[in-house]
Amino acid sequence: MTALTQYQRLEGPGLWRAHPDEQRRDVVVALGDASLVITDSRSGAVLSHWSLPAVHRLNPSRQPAIFAPGPEDQTETLELDDETLIGALEMIRDALVQRPRLRHLRRGLGAAAILLALGLGVFWLPGALITHTAGIVPGAKRIQIGREALDTLIAAQGSVRICADPAGRQALTTLRSRVLGASDRVVVVDGLPGLEAAHLPGRLVVLGRELVERLDSPEALAGYMIGEILAAEAQDPLRDLLRHAGIRATFALLTTGNLPTDAFSAYVGLRLSQPMAMPDPVQMSARFDALGAPVSAYALTLPPGAEAYAQALADQPISSVRSLSRMLSDGEWITLQNICQN
Repeated sequence: MTALTQYQRLEGPGLWRAHPDEQRRDVVVALGDASLVITDSRSGAVLSHWSLPAVHRLNPSRQPAIFAPGPEDQTETLELDDETLIGALEMIRDALVQRPRLRHLRRGLGAAAILLALGLGVFWLPGALITHTAGIVPGAKRIQIGREALDTLIAAQGSVRICADPAGRQALTTLRSRVLGASDRVVVVDGLPGLEAAHLPGRLVVLGRELVERLDSPEALAGYMIGEILAAEAQDPLRDLLRHAGIRATFALLTTGNLPTDAFSAYVGLRLSQPMAMPDPVQMSARFDALGAPVSAYALTLPPGAEAYAQALADQPISSVRSLSRMLSDGEWITLQNICQN
């Protein structure tokens, strides 16, 4: 089975016949958001439409699975042996409607469409599927999703690029290693006016060129990096992406391991245009204390509108321990500030 991202639906092969006296035909079965569509595998002609909430399995727990349009209409049948497609079909049916109501949904296509819309609103949109999916996506896949989201923005806007001066990237890697962890990644982006700092799935911190060039120390830049990672830990950005992408994209990720390309298009631009993170001042101060650096180096660089947050940082107790040397040498810092000069 494959995910057709341009149609945002699932499809797979099957055998169909309109009547028990007719021969079975090779067909392509497509699961849309409201119906199951059966088309001839050779000509592409649409042979039948079934309402998803009413689809009835005639041989539970047996293979190949045989389905009918409904419990009261078993002359037309569909035979499937693709376990992934079978599982997807049954999962969709279970999530869309309550089983006791299935026989009532066959009274008319209009009533089925209304109940389907209500089922989506009540059972899917609250976030159970999104929460479950985000919870089982492994770290390596999250990294891939974060990079794909950023690549989508770069492809859509020709003026946007990741700054890649080799010496500047090395200096950025050195700072990231000293401030964050090995699982965190940081990039500097040029071409997005107003971007200070943001984060994407996969613990990917995105810094704006203007921010890097206006700051006067690596300790100040460290604050923006720490702030985004703390925000990502407090609220999973993958869940935000899936909420924005919708149910079909989330289901595609759950069943195929991939998100449709258009799932990123609107999300990433919106995400990178949001104000920078301002996590709990106590947590920020504690992270700076652990690094042996004053949080004031970061607080004094906050943009207009963040005065209250800067004051909250300044009010935090100051640790007497300042054992760490500068995060970068003067030469490394200047090199980092020139990361986009390539």
